[in-house]
Amino acid sequence: MKLSALFVALASVGVSTTALAAQLQGKVTDNRGNPVANALVSVDGGNQVTTDAQGQYRLQIADNSHLHLHISSDKFKHSEQDLKISHGTITQDFTLSSSQIENIVVTASPLGRSALESTTPVTVLSDDQLKLNTEPTLGDTLDKLPGVQASHFGAGASRPIIRGMDGPRVKILENGLSVGDASTVSADHAVTAEAASAQQIEILRGPGTLLYGNGAIGGVVNVVDKRLHEQPVDSFNGEVGARYDSANDGKTLNADLNGGNGQYNWHLDGTRRRTNSYDIPGNAIADDTTTHGTVDNSQLQLDEYAAGVGYTGDNGFIGVSGARTESNYGIPGRGEEGAPDITIDLKKTAWQLHGGLLDPFAGFSKVRLDAGYTDYQHAEEEDGDADTFFYNKQTEARLTLNNNPWGEWQGAMGLHFIHRDFSVEGAEQLTPNSNTDTIAAFIMQERKVDDFRFELGGRIESYRLKPEAMTLDTLAGEEAYQPQKLSDVNGTLSAGVVWDFDPSYNLSVALTRAERSATAEELYSYGPHDATQSFELGSEFRVENGQIMVNAGDADKEIANNLDLTLRKIEGSWTGSLSMAYNRVNNFFYEGNTGLIASDLVNSDEEGDLPVYQYAQADAELYSVEAQANIPFNDLWSLALFSDYTRGKLVDGGNLPRISPLRFGSTLNFDLDQWHADVGMIAYSRQSDVADNETETAGYTLVNASVTYRLFSDNGDMLVYLKGSNLTDQQARPHTSLLKDYAPLMGRNLMLGVSYSF
Repeated sequence: MKLSALFVALASVGVSTTALAAQLQGKVTDNRGNPVANALVSVDGGNQVTTDAQGQYRLQIADNSHLHLHISSDKFKHSEQDLKISHGTITQDFTLSSSQIENIVVTASPLGRSALESTTPVTVLSDDQLKLNTEPTLGDTLDKLPGVQASHFGAGASRPIIRGMDGPRVKILENGLSVGDASTVSADHAVTAEAASAQQIEILRGPGTLLYGNGAIGGVVNVVDKRLHEQPVDSFNGEVGARYDSANDGKTLNADLNGGNGQYNWHLDGTRRRTNSYDIPGNAIADDTTTHGTVDNSQLQLDEYAAGVGYTGDNGFIGVSGARTESNYGIPGRGEEGAPDITIDLKKTAWQLHGGLLDPFAGFSKVRLDAGYTDYQHAEEEDGDADTFFYNKQTEARLTLNNNPWGEWQGAMGLHFIHRDFSVEGAEQLTPNSNTDTIAAFIMQERKVDDFRFELGGRIESYRLKPEAMTLDTLAGEEAYQPQKLSDVNGTLSAGVVWDFDPSYNLSVALTRAERSATAEELYSYGPHDATQSFELGSEFRVENGQIMVNAGDADKEIANNLDLTLRKIEGSWTGSLSMAYNRVNNFFYEGNTGLIASDLVNSDEEGDLPVYQYAQADAELYSVEAQANIPFNDLWSLALFSDYTRGKLVDGGNLPRISPLRFGSTLNFDLDQWHADVGMIAYSRQSDVADNETETAGYTLVNASVTYRLFSDNGDMLVYLKGSNLTDQQARPHTSLLKDYAPLMGRNLMLGVSYSF
């Protein structure tokens, strides 16, 4: 189906008519009879609505329908019920039981399930906790969550790492669509998803994320903003916020506004951030007193602004948004005398269209289109002069159909398309210009049998990578080289089950087999890269006696076989979860230190001691464990605990590089009316399981605390918060960072913030 034709169909939601002639209404209350506001009442694959302040809801549905209803709300256990609707108006009330675990619906799931219903571990960061966690980079925002670390590449570029998987194996999304930047290409490239403008951030661990395809073997991070409205907006509301950070003299302002008349709606948001180079205890570079107290060239400037408009009707919705991001940030150096300061000057324009129709045709309850276009570029500057430019233009579209029950099975299926045009110009053209095309079909179905929910899924994907010619240094001089095209068909299969074997517990088991094809940077990287302070080589090349040579043969695709088990305790005297995962990945791509330096390469004119890093393939195993618990002592005090551990090793011997060590964290919480206070610590063990030519990393402990106060009024709510990070001013060098020897984490920092919503 042509996209233009589908756009027309979606745009017709305001005038088209369907069989939505019946109505379901009722009230959602808690066990004490109090109304539950903002609870989500949804039909499998169909319409949904949130309850008002009195807990009331009204839901338009089709005549003669068999409905499977879901009722979800934060702090409550999920509820569901089967109903048979003939015609007219049906009244159905629901009573929800409280839960100490937040039970937020995950928008990245096509089945609309909550975190507690997922077959694999899911974490959702939202509300006050999101404000307290928000940092200038997405990686730093998420790196204190179980199973999630960060690459920590200075103040402006830090990417999430999930269970030891990073780069192209972790898909970063905005509202379910790829961010379309160049952050997978190199560690110095920023992720352009902004946490300050997010409504919630969803972290899905493991490879069972079928909608998102080739780059999601490790997991998915979905940043959900407020630019899209699937439900009517009939008021004017918004939020404004400001914060100050002491360790980098950081100042952040953000705001969003929403309005509508019940059908048409609009949205505006913006974020402005300015920071200086950040303070640290001790020396940035060991034994170099000239680097004492500050990580030089770690400043950041960011401006992001966006707008959206949309329409919601009884039988569908449509919305379009545009966003502009401009950022300039420094890359900390190695302390070499006379070396230039490297900065990244980034610009991105992104457009998204989201639309859906209910009961579009026989056999299907919903059709949805998510489409986007991204125009990204950044310049790598030396002392302010740009000498290398990166460009990425990406088009993406996903069409999803939710089917009516096939017997006892219900779910979603669809088509997914991505075209990526990536190019590099200038002095450091590390990879050849390339086009990447992905076309895929997917299906996910689930069935409820007593206390069991079974889930099956599959995806078949055509992946084509077409590189242009590149120039290689040889002993005879520069020569043109045409890399081979890559053409693969990748398949992914998943099966999972959630067993609610007790009202207070559930157990989930998931099996996944996923295939991933190599990216251009993993295959074709060639040359010095000042921003990463390394000489980089792809797997298409090898080094023999100091000479870079072309490898013969094709690169094998990665094949990941994953087993995931999660036990959750969702109510009682304490709540928590325990997750264990095993991942065997054949032909695993990893970038390791060869032990060589640039001047060792006889057919390169690069001088100096830049370390040579190269992508290689080998079979690998990754084991991970994540545990968390919340123990309430009384109505005022509670204790939160978490720990995670990932072990990554090569099957034939040796360890994977940059794997985070064992972590343990604890937080003591105090809650009284509008007040919240906490104090806690996260202890990182020493990492001694290191890869070849990788140094061990000392352990460290970070102590943090925060206080929040919420003031309610008739006109709006104000949240004031004070947070202290690394209060003992510890020197911390994360093992996951390529810059750990040059750029430790920020020292003691006090952050004061205020947010007003109306």
